[in-house]
Amino acid sequence: MHATTTTRSTDRKSARNSEKTEQTKSQLLASGVRLFSTFGYNATSTRSVETDAEVQRNLLTYHFGSKESFWKACVRQLFDRFIESLRPSMEQARDIEPVERIRFLIRKFVRASATYPEVMRIMFDEGRCDDWRLSWIVEQYTRGFHGTVCDLLDDGRACGALPKLTPMQFYYVLVSSGAMFAMAPECRKLSSEEPFDESTIDRQADAIAAMLAPGGGL
Repeated sequence: MHATTTTRSTDRKSARNSEKTEQTKSQLLASGVRLFSTFGYNATSTRSVETDAEVQRNLLTYHFGSKESFWKACVRQLFDRFIESLRPSMEQARDIEPVERIRFLIRKFVRASATYPEVMRIMFDEGRCDDWRLSWIVEQYTRGFHGTVCDLLDDGRACGALPKLTPMQFYYVLVSSGAMFAMAPECRKLSSEEPFDESTIDRQADAIAAMLAPGGGL
């Protein structure tokens, strides 16, 4: 009886420790995404992340090993969530005719950019410098996304639904559609519109869809 009680107590303690570890890692990742996307990699210290996450000092290194590994974990979590939010729409779009499929996916991309503005904030920051962080993001995420966008462009050209844009032009016009969400503080200073209002997001999504997929063999 004593041995069984001791085992159960140990199991409960282990479960609590595991839960606390996951909570700590979750807090660190949330703070990391927020700080890296706001201040950039070089201006964000491991200590500032720990302070923002309200965890003990050195826990970031304990759980993630290094600032580089931690940054990758933050970007991986953020970008994976962004991509997963689009996956159901990609599946649904298979049954839509080409022109409406492109418009539908453009609208979904704009909405995902509003839901995860940190993605574009990080890309606008990291895209300026040809270094290991940009190389990692390109190989892990944006090269594949660029390929998907090029496939959409080919579909649109085949049915005459898109303006005469090069793949790079189409890609960067689409990506820049998230600028008003990534740069929300500036947007608020320039306009009375709240960038994250549902009506504002809908108008932005409709405007980009109409711009990039007007139809009519342009």
